Amino acid sequence: MESLGIYTLKEIPDTLSGICIIRTHGAAPQTVRELEEKGCKVVDLTCPDVKRVQNKAKSLAEEGYKVIVIGKPDHPEVIAIKAHADQFSESFVISSKEEAEKYIPKINEFRKIGVVIQTTQLNENFKDVIPIIAEHSRELKIYNTICDATFKRQKAAKELAEEVDLMVVVGSKSSANTTHLADVLKPIKKTVHIEKQQALKDFTELIKNAEKIGVTAGASTPNSVIDKVIKEIGEINS
Repeated sequence: MESLGIYTLKEIPDTLSGICIIRTHGAAPQTVRELEEKGCKVVDLTCPDVKRVQNKAKSLAEEGYKVIVIGKPDHPEVIAIKAHADQFSESFVISSKEEAEKYIPKINEFRKIGVVIQTTQLNENFKDVIPIIAEHSRELKIYNTICDATFKRQKAAKELAEEVDLMVVVGSKSSANTTHLADVLKPIKKTVHIEKQQALKDFTELIKNAEKIGVTAGASTPNSVIDKVIKEIGEINS
């Protein structure tokens, strides 16, 4: 992409011009404002599902709810969601059941609590965290904002895992939805998570000993990569 003149910005430089694209994970409102103030043309490519969570978090905060985001605090999607709520009242992020229990004294402080969830979170994590928040809330409004495509992918992968001897998850190890997919499958069936077909060489014996192998992938994994993985599995087993 850089050969085409497209660059990734980790921070906004003092001087900047041209077109700035907001990635799928979204960005903080102040980031967009700063880009516009510098004269950039901003093209917002935030995923519609992520945008919906941002708007829910913002509206909850506007209505006086203390917003809790269930998700990974260092994930760019969660950082952007939190920033939308923080325009009105500082929100906080809970990543697990154990963390929710630690936050009980803080939850008890607030009269109204609103909850949204990172789009790629596990449904199981949502189910674990919500009862703890609910038990210690006086007024609670919850939006289950897990992406429908993510939920369906996890459900289909779990059904496939029941029918095979080995599951192969293809996709970036820095991708939340892909790593969550692997996490969902590991309790059901032996599961390996790889990024490209070359990594299959580390699992040759597993592949050879498996009569049935299931392959699934993260939302952003290119079909070409998946096809190469399937071809390589076939060659190992030939």
